[in-house]
Amino acid sequence: MQKFDHLKRRLLTGAVFFLWSTAGFAQTEDLAEQSQHAKELMTEGRFSEAIPIYQKLVAAVPGNPGLVLNLGLAEQMAGQPQKAVPHFETVLKAQPDNVPALTSLAMAELQMNQPHAAVPPLEKLLRVQPQDVNARGMLAGAYMALNRTSEAAAQYRKLTAADASDAKAWYGLGKAYETLAAETFTRLSKNAPQSPYVAALLADSRLQRKQYRSAFFFYHQAQKGLPDLPGLHSGLARVYQDTNHPDWAVAERKLERPAGNCHSQTAECRFLTGDFLGAAKLGVASAPPATLFWATRAYNQLAINAFDHLGQMPDSVEIHALKAEILHGHGQDAQAADEWRTALKLSPDDPRLETELATSLFLAHKYDGVMPMLRKLLAHQTDVPGLNFMMGESLWRTQQPEKAVPYLTAALKEEPQFLPAHAALGMVYALLNRNAEAIPHLEKAISLDDDGSLHYSLARACQAAGQTEQAKKAMQGYQQIKQNNQQVNDQLAQEAEIVAPK
Repeated sequence: MQKFDHLKRRLLTGAVFFLWSTAGFAQTEDLAEQSQHAKELMTEGRFSEAIPIYQKLVAAVPGNPGLVLNLGLAEQMAGQPQKAVPHFETVLKAQPDNVPALTSLAMAELQMNQPHAAVPPLEKLLRVQPQDVNARGMLAGAYMALNRTSEAAAQYRKLTAADASDAKAWYGLGKAYETLAAETFTRLSKNAPQSPYVAALLADSRLQRKQYRSAFFFYHQAQKGLPDLPGLHSGLARVYQDTNHPDWAVAERKLERPAGNCHSQTAECRFLTGDFLGAAKLGVASAPPATLFWATRAYNQLAINAFDHLGQMPDSVEIHALKAEILHGHGQDAQAADEWRTALKLSPDDPRLETELATSLFLAHKYDGVMPMLRKLLAHQTDVPGLNFMMGESLWRTQQPEKAVPYLTAALKEEPQFLPAHAALGMVYALLNRNAEAIPHLEKAISLDDDGSLHYSLARACQAAGQTEQAKKAMQGYQQIKQNNQQVNDQLAQEAEIVAPK
């Protein structure tokens, strides 16, 4: 994995030391020669060939931690982390603070996608070597994978404080804050779903995505309950400014209440005085809607600040990844794909970036372009549900339903509750006139139906299968969705019309 290349080089340097040091334990000249040969193979990157030599050395000189460590390193670097782990654990039983063993154990666990197992050695490694930025970066990533987002953010803050030019750390920090904002907003939505605070945050989100009519609507919804909430008039002013009403924007800005001197310890006061982290942390320990509102806004602002800092740095994978995600948020997935392509030029053959590019192309409905990429990724990751789903959906969308079936089936085998895959497989079976097979999949995914297409296909499949009553019920559902959608569109068209400030 490319993200471990730098660490592998460091560990290889350590391995050379252990190889030289073990020569003193060799009982014969032959063992010394084998040790030297293994060292040469390791430095040449021929790790698989070094493994059997180390196995013989470990058997000949039992209990030597250096040889056991080198055997583990050879196995790990040869792509056999599951075999390496027991050897690193053996070394750590004898030498609990062995830095190469702790580092290698954590890397092996991450290679096997077991972040929970990587955390303990990484935490210990940082107690032994607090300045180890590579270990801190891996720990932050492991925390993120485990949804321990606050802990991840704390590690990323330390990384950016130690090196302000660390683009990966700034990107990780921004993503952590984004996740924390989403988590805090979810708490607010559950605790007070009808709160004007929720409407205000939805307005901010729509404004960020340049959905101006929707933002205008939600700002006015928030004003009905909280007319003096700081930020509402500023948000409306931005809506006016970006929709070519500068005179209305000036009038709206004049209505915004100045922050003034704020000396209380509330989340609102901390936010308004620029203590975003302080405002955010209050939301962790408190549940009142006002506190959660300001904590969400604070995390959003912290994320913006981190990404702004990143955007001022030299070209990097992280900058293009950020641009791609912003474009995706604005519904511009074809342009996002261009950013992922540029990122791949900086880090060729990176599976993560290739998956992101494939996803953007898929979301942009570039099915013919994405299928070769998906085939390449699936050749090495046959059991990934998302990849199989995108391949199956792409084949269906390009009039190849027969070929889509095995991919969609594979996706559901790995993730039986993957509703989009159920929807796609149901539609495919319906196209193939395998109506009895289509029905259970369409019924499973019916909650996803926002345009009536699943209800319509279900009605036709039930009719063809002789299930008249079920067909009638599904057709009624289709007609109800179409009617509701029309009513919603009419209502939004009326309510979200951008008009002058009152």
